[in-house]
Amino acid sequence: MGVTRNLQSSALFSMPFIGNQPVNISNGEPAISAANLTKQTILGAPFKWAFNRGSLTFTCEIGAQDYFVPATDFGFLEQIWLTDPNGKVSEIEVRKSLAAESAVKRPSSAAAQLIEDDGVTIRLNTLPDQLYQVDGFYQKAPVLMSSMANTWGPLPDNLAYIYDWGFLSFVSLLTKDARFPIFGQRFTAHLLGAQDGLTALERNIFLGNFIDVMTQQGRAQMLTQQGVQARGQ
Repeated sequence: MGVTRNLQSSALFSMPFIGNQPVNISNGEPAISAANLTKQTILGAPFKWAFNRGSLTFTCEIGAQDYFVPATDFGFLEQIWLTDPNGKVSEIEVRKSLAAESAVKRPSSAAAQLIEDDGVTIRLNTLPDQLYQVDGFYQKAPVLMSSMANTWGPLPDNLAYIYDWGFLSFVSLLTKDARFPIFGQRFTAHLLGAQDGLTALERNIFLGNFIDVMTQQGRAQMLTQQGVQARGQ
């Protein structure tokens, strides 16, 4: 999948919708902020993309619960599994965080306990009773844009129908365009339509959070307009 489209391409896409207002007013702003918000939304949890996937592996020790993995691009843990000394493979649950544990037995879950610049600490929910090999997939953290010439990578060109509408919705939000909820609905429809593997709970949580952002901004804008109208009376 090719990655050739840059932020300038999305800016040109958005301008007819917002009355050809410039979006590169000062050092690429508000376009760069809108683009980074879009990338962080698309590449953040709960969304999982094959082109944004990394892998990790380590061998656990009997009695050790925490393991450091050098993954400088770590975003969030997607899937993890164990292979015991006899070759039996078992997937275990991904958790948000885990407490310290003194029980010694086969782990049944894991969490990205601490994320740092040079890697991530994976914590198992118990102290392993055998030398398991641990393998997993993670989603990479988005690389933020800093210039209008930056591409949308790792987002491929064939997802422009998602990120162009995301960019338009956020740039409209930042420029106080009252139509940003309409653009946001198109963005979320395209984004959720491309993610077949999401559970109903994950979809609802994302939609609830995204709608909260939009409605809060909408209420703030309406209150401002009402205040201006009241002063004019």
